[in-house]
Amino acid sequence: MRISNNLYFQRSVTAMTERQTELNKTDIQLASGKKMLTAADDPAAAARILGLNKAIDTVDQYQNNIERATMRLENEENVVSRVTSLLQRANVLAIQGNSDVLALADKKIIGIEVNQLLDELMGLANAKDSNGEYIFSGFQTKTKPFNQLSAGSFAYAGDMGQRNIQISAGRKITDGDSGFDLFVDVDVGLYASVTGNIATNLGVLSGGDITINGVSIGALAAVPDANARASQLVTAINLVSDDSNVKATLATSGAVTLTSTAGDIIVNTVVGTGLTTNIITAPESSVTSAPATAFGAIANGDLTINSVSLGVLPAVADADARATQIFNAVNAVSGVTNVKASMPTSDTVTLTSSKGWVDITAASTANTGLTAGITSTTGTQSIFETLYKLEDALNQGLSVDDSINDIQSAIEHVTIRQTRIGAKLNALDEQTDVNSAAKLSYQTQLSTEEDLDYLEAIGRFNQQMMALQAAQQAYAKMQNLSLFNYI
Repeated sequence: MRISNNLYFQRSVTAMTERQTELNKTDIQLASGKKMLTAADDPAAAARILGLNKAIDTVDQYQNNIERATMRLENEENVVSRVTSLLQRANVLAIQGNSDVLALADKKIIGIEVNQLLDELMGLANAKDSNGEYIFSGFQTKTKPFNQLSAGSFAYAGDMGQRNIQISAGRKITDGDSGFDLFVDVDVGLYASVTGNIATNLGVLSGGDITINGVSIGALAAVPDANARASQLVTAINLVSDDSNVKATLATSGAVTLTSTAGDIIVNTVVGTGLTTNIITAPESSVTSAPATAFGAIANGDLTINSVSLGVLPAVADADARATQIFNAVNAVSGVTNVKASMPTSDTVTLTSSKGWVDITAASTANTGLTAGITSTTGTQSIFETLYKLEDALNQGLSVDDSINDIQSAIEHVTIRQTRIGAKLNALDEQTDVNSAAKLSYQTQLSTEEDLDYLEAIGRFNQQMMALQAAQQAYAKMQNLSLFNYI
């Protein structure tokens, strides 16, 4: 086949252009560090790169969320730590002010410091974060959460909202607690108090005639009047208060007040001593069943009171027999559950707890008549009210036993929240490491897909340069292959 000069020139120019294009592409790859310059170079790889970049951006957003949540939780942790210290100081002051040795003026001085603690607590509850948002207002971050309306009256203006922050594809975490949960919804300590009557029996009493929560107060000599009997009872009861958890004070010259911070006062006595018999706890909770409608056997674990199984209960004939059976079974474990049973009617059972809750689980409520899952609490009180009542009691020279118990309950409440905050911060730290590892994995895959292999590219560049130079030299030489050059 004859090759014309024109065809020769066209093919030579095309070859040099192709070599130049390849060389330029390699040069751009070396300059950018990327082996793929357009999606057309490798459509499948381009799709993978797009997905990996999106995954990396998502992880970066998770990490930003973690940083914001960490900052907010650290702010809350700092406040809660100060609240704990404040309550511990209030507890010391309450114990100090509960001494009968102190004069009223001394107790009022302690009350002044308690008032300062109350003011400080109000400031902590209304704390803001670095963005100027109230920490404890729930979703109402621009609303001041706490206000004192009047002496002893405090109001919460926030809500119960908690912001959920996404920190990974399948995990969220709350970035704080509402002020209601932290400062308002606080269980009061177990506390019972009762005042007896003026004594009419002034004779000799033997050891064991009077017991407080099962503890004998010992023998009592005869006395001339009710005032002497009351003073005698106060002394005797307080001598065994470490065992009975009950203290006695004089309500009036002839009447005795019994107070328990353990939540129960059960008195067995003889008539006429002035002490009320069989007082069962304040606070308490109780629930009465309906008559059972099924009477089959109940397996061990099918019926529990405060997580304690009542054991196996055989089948019975009717509702009366079932009520009696449950009555006996509940009272058999009352020392563990703190729940006692009574029978208001022949076919129903009333459960009463001296500790403030009755939690029932039953495989079949028809078989028992008991309502499942009843939980009664001891009641709640804000920490502000607790400190105010302490201050008020000190200013009046009254006993602060109940305040001491309420403060200790508040300390436990706040400490639990503080522990939860620490657990959240630990979870955020762990998730940060997990996210960082995931991001590194994505970046490694991305590098494999798009980053240039410099050794290969430089070798290819040199090879392409040589090919271009060879094409150019061949073209120049071929131009000289003409007879006219020799005429």
